[in-house]
Amino acid sequence: MKVRYYKLIALLLVFVFTFQRALAQIEGTPHDLSAVTGGNVCSFCHTPHGALAGTPLWSHELSSAVYNIYQSSSLQANVGQPTGSSKLCLSCHDGTVALTESIRGGPSGGAYINPGAANIGTDLSDDHPISFVYSTALSTEDVQICPPSALPEQLKLDRSSELQCTTCHNPHDNRHGNFLVMSNRLSRMCVACHDLSGWRLSSHANSMALASVANDPYLQSNEYDTVIENSCVNCHRPHSAGGHERLLHFTRLEDNCLNCHDGSVAKTNLKSEMSKYSRHDVVRYEGLHDLKESPSASIRHVECVDCHNPHAVQDTPANAPVVSGSMRGVSGITASGSSTENVQYEYEVCFKCHADNPNRPQSTITRQITQTNTRLEFDPSAFSFHPVVAPGVNQNVPSLKPPMTVATMIYCTDCHNSDSASGAKGPHGSNNPNLLAYRYETSDYTQESSYSYQLCYRCHSRNSILNNESFTKHAEHLQKQIPCSVCHDAHGISSVQGTRLNNSHLINFDTTIVRPEPSTGQLEFEDTGIFHGRCYLQCHGKTHSPEEY
Repeated sequence: MKVRYYKLIALLLVFVFTFQRALAQIEGTPHDLSAVTGGNVCSFCHTPHGALAGTPLWSHELSSAVYNIYQSSSLQANVGQPTGSSKLCLSCHDGTVALTESIRGGPSGGAYINPGAANIGTDLSDDHPISFVYSTALSTEDVQICPPSALPEQLKLDRSSELQCTTCHNPHDNRHGNFLVMSNRLSRMCVACHDLSGWRLSSHANSMALASVANDPYLQSNEYDTVIENSCVNCHRPHSAGGHERLLHFTRLEDNCLNCHDGSVAKTNLKSEMSKYSRHDVVRYEGLHDLKESPSASIRHVECVDCHNPHAVQDTPANAPVVSGSMRGVSGITASGSSTENVQYEYEVCFKCHADNPNRPQSTITRQITQTNTRLEFDPSAFSFHPVVAPGVNQNVPSLKPPMTVATMIYCTDCHNSDSASGAKGPHGSNNPNLLAYRYETSDYTQESSYSYQLCYRCHSRNSILNNESFTKHAEHLQKQIPCSVCHDAHGISSVQGTRLNNSHLINFDTTIVRPEPSTGQLEFEDTGIFHGRCYLQCHGKTHSPEEY
């Protein structure tokens, strides 16, 4: 009897110690509602008698609300209506039940939880999902979710292995703020569950820049000052998110990027780039992008995340055609036309919209051979192409500027890029048409100058061109104000449409300027050997039938 008595005393002492500790931790916190309820700190939620069955002596009336739950195309978990301890939390935090309402028949009137961050309402589509089974099977299906065995001891699942509000929040302990079970500095709580590919080495996970608070009230209320300390929270918020799907701060996708990439946090101002004459117009589209969309058949749109993976982006250079760190971890289309989740080459990102996609942009020049699928234009089996996917086929290009050789490869972004000499790089915006980094005149009767064909002269020596080192009539054509684009199709000519005889040297005539030879109706270039050929056509009133060089 004495042993049993001593055990009972020990249990009572543990209970009293735990009660006193919990009481001390709650007093003075937002959960200390004794002044509102007229009772003590604990009686707001708990009762020693007549409690709700199967609960931790719960006394507060539960909500009868039917909730709008979180949904996402990338969500693998099976999320339903709230269960378990989450229902207890929501009995106050959904704002539908008065703070004093009790299952014991207490007063039904009185104060409700104040509007604001703590009142998350009945719309849970903008809140982190709860009440789903967090299992090994889930982490196997979604490889970017850590297995439950890897969770730190602070993050506890309930008896049904479900993730609940209490996985992240301890209602009796506010030492870490917001009743978090552990510090979320460096997003330690987030990355304990979410093991995103490339995140740990990414620029966003390691930036020491001051976080953006000017236009973001959520970050203004956060205790951390730098991007690295806020980590995931720079873009995501677990409750009342502006962008419901994926819990982003702002509703419009681009605002979550441009909030920092406007020169206020990131070094460069992409916001100003995207206001230029020619741009990837992310502001124009809303609600069209989806993480799980087909890389080759999506509705026409462009968002920052079509080209950049914010979880994997790095500030690391590369050599053509290998993708640089800024596009690391992005989906794309390979040179063979197949989909890939992680691009290896920069052109694979561009091919998502500019290749087989039926909604791809069209050419601004009317060509003899029409082709807007850049994958086919740059195909290594083609008879003439700029060396984006493979080195060029022409082994005689005397105009190339050193250190370029016929084996040199280039990026799409060597031509399509910002026109700013310094600052932001990449095809975000340009004052030149077609997002070109340099001026490239295509209008007839253009006066030749180093400025008019600045794009061409970046790689091809103007002196070599005007000295006719590769074509005996280059200088004459340019002096007669015939632009480069009249004869040359800058991307290339598909092997399905072109021939080695007629379309070497990127020859594909602009038919608004070059017309068929009147007597025969021929419109044709013929390659007759190295630096030799002939043309059948009419241009600027002059008939070639043929003109040999």
